Amino acid sequence: MTDTITASELLRLRMRALGLTAAAVETADASESDGPQRIAEAARRMLATQGQDWRSSRWALGVRTPGTSVADVHAAFNAGLVVRSWPMRGTIHVVAAEDIGWMQQATSHRVLVGAPKRREFLGISDAVLDTLVEVSLDALSGLAAGGRGLDRDALAAAWTDAGIEWSSNWRYHLIWWLCQNGLAVFGPVHGTEPLLVRADEWIRDARKLDGDDALAELAARYAAARGPVRERDFAWWTGLTVREARRAIALASESGRLVPLRLDAVEGAAGALWADPELLGDPLSRVASGDAEWLLLPSFDEHLLGYTDREPQLDPEHFERIVPGRNGMFLATVVADGRVLGTWRRGTRKGAGLELSPFPGSRIDLGALESSAARWGAFHAQQTPELRLTESAADPS
Repeated sequence: MTDTITASELLRLRMRALGLTAAAVETADASESDGPQRIAEAARRMLATQGQDWRSSRWALGVRTPGTSVADVHAAFNAGLVVRSWPMRGTIHVVAAEDIGWMQQATSHRVLVGAPKRREFLGISDAVLDTLVEVSLDALSGLAAGGRGLDRDALAAAWTDAGIEWSSNWRYHLIWWLCQNGLAVFGPVHGTEPLLVRADEWIRDARKLDGDDALAELAARYAAARGPVRERDFAWWTGLTVREARRAIALASESGRLVPLRLDAVEGAAGALWADPELLGDPLSRVASGDAEWLLLPSFDEHLLGYTDREPQLDPEHFERIVPGRNGMFLATVVADGRVLGTWRRGTRKGAGLELSPFPGSRIDLGALESSAARWGAFHAQQTPELRLTESAADPS
């Protein structure tokens, strides 16, 4: 018989899976492994973490590994434990280095199909593309072994030095193409962001998964790090078709890595959920309320970006306060017991602390946020920032 869970249990199970409960914090604090290894383990457990905003992606790992620092994130990149690339959906993520290859093999067909049309629009012929790829790989060759790489400007300079006439609007597409095809990744950190390196030189011990094995792994690990999810959540997150997503979930279920659940009082497909059985190891009645704390989560965090169904975490009426103008830019969030109550940002002046904007009708407890603010400060090698309430987020209408 399929277990039924309430909406509140769904939220608490998701917070547990996301590594954002008090119990997860205690476990992380008790870990004896060093900082870079813990960062890599967090990235591995999450399968993929939104990475389009570099600063936010670092804190997304840090908030799940208390006691670590920005330096630990950089060290994990420099050691080749994690990389930044495009595993799926045409969106850049932070991924454990050994996972990027098989993930791309399972999902890239969905995004690469549109690349020729984009190049036609940009004016990049197949011959020019081949030359750009060859020059890029030559420029990157041998750099990874020395722990170095090229930034975007240096790579583009190599094209110029090779006598290629290229346009500025080509650069993003060419770097995406190199990474999406598994030829390059963003690896060692120099200055403010990771540098490009050849994937075949930089990544050690890449996992080899394909076909049904890769699909089952995607479904199982996605749910293990997100909690109970719907088929449409998984299809959206991976960019796979609904049919492909359904097959992946079926494969993971057949191997015992996913089990079905029902959301109480919700009929049909909308109430059908899938979860990692290990997440349900304790009786559902023991998924205690109040085990999640007040948190300062980064923009683009998987707490919201990990699902297409975000209603357990966010009241739909506040969505445009998180994504102003629905422009795809997710703001950093203030979260209590799994629910988003407002947004936050760094103050505009040096030493101004953090500015918190509650939603209309919501109350932010500054005292309850002190612990999260202290961890944020320690992660960034700063003193605990002052927390300051601003007016409620403006009505997007």
